[in-house]
Amino acid sequence: MKNANPSIMFVAGEPSGDAHASAVVGALKERCPSANVWGVGGPKMQVAGFNSVLPFAKFNRMGYVEVLSHLPFFLNAKKKLLKMMAGSRRPDVLICVDYSGFNMPLMRKAREMGIPVVWYIAPMVWAWKRKRAAVLGSLASHIAVIFPFEVQHFSPYAAPVTFVGNPLTESLPDIGAAAKKFPGLDGFRLAIVPGSRQQEISNMLNVMIDAACMLKTKFPTIKITVSRFGGFNESLFCRAKDAGFEIFDGPLSALLQRSDMALVTSGTATLEAALLGVPMVVAYRTSHVSYSIYKRFVTIDYIGLPNIVAGKPIVPECIQNDVNPKKLYCEAERLISIPQRWEETAKSLSDLRAQLGEKKPSKELADIIFSFLPA
Repeated sequence: MKNANPSIMFVAGEPSGDAHASAVVGALKERCPSANVWGVGGPKMQVAGFNSVLPFAKFNRMGYVEVLSHLPFFLNAKKKLLKMMAGSRRPDVLICVDYSGFNMPLMRKAREMGIPVVWYIAPMVWAWKRKRAAVLGSLASHIAVIFPFEVQHFSPYAAPVTFVGNPLTESLPDIGAAAKKFPGLDGFRLAIVPGSRQQEISNMLNVMIDAACMLKTKFPTIKITVSRFGGFNESLFCRAKDAGFEIFDGPLSALLQRSDMALVTSGTATLEAALLGVPMVVAYRTSHVSYSIYKRFVTIDYIGLPNIVAGKPIVPECIQNDVNPKKLYCEAERLISIPQRWEETAKSLSDLRAQLGEKKPSKELADIIFSFLPA
């Protein structure tokens, strides 16, 4: 008989982690309503029954320069969490949800305290920083990965590793493998997905708007909608409004399900679009300093998750200096102007779900977490 009031701590520092962990929190609370599930997490986790002890929005930073400029906050947050872990809030188990720059040091301290650590959504050691596989493999109590090919990268180490399924296959509807037909130009729907962090939006939105305006000139009947992640200042989206584009504040999946194509900042959103069968152009641009550092370590050929999972280029990618209106326009125009190319891309995307399987991470991970709770 497990402890009737277990203390289960999560640290999820970004919107994608919040979304993916929310289903796990829900599964835990369903099995044990009295569980104290707490730590760092966002609004979706909180709706599921999570108690957030620090302001979530301040954790949502990316890139070396951005993190260093907010270093005092991160150091203070780590200090506060460790104090809670060592005191009356001591968790029975800690679940680190991605966010490796912050969670790796926290995991070390947890293990020193004798607290088991379950790592959910492993760092991309297959892309860069491969030494992290050894660190994670020696310190984690269990590693739960979300891509089948990740298992081999951790299997040489002590920590058990399990492919628990991908959270997006659990949360998104299955569009089926039926061939999609090009919808035609009358009312063709283009989604602009600039990202979920302010710095992503600042880097990506205007160039995407410029490219979309060029597309609108070439294809006057297309409808353009911009995804606005909740909580960001409306001033960031003024140019989109001035261009006459719709601003969409709802769930990204709802926007993508009604879209025929998308311009998407590299990240989880690219896989979300892929699983919904939406052809896209993937784009990514960061600071020159961060990009120079990334280039020294990255060992894979692609940045977009659809291409990484497929192991081949099924959607076009624009990186760093190629993220300019003309390049984005040209890649998108090719998809719109050549219906066969659009249909082949949609078919390739629909095949990805089979590669990810149909496991439900919320149930699989809840089982793993409960195995570490004291009797």
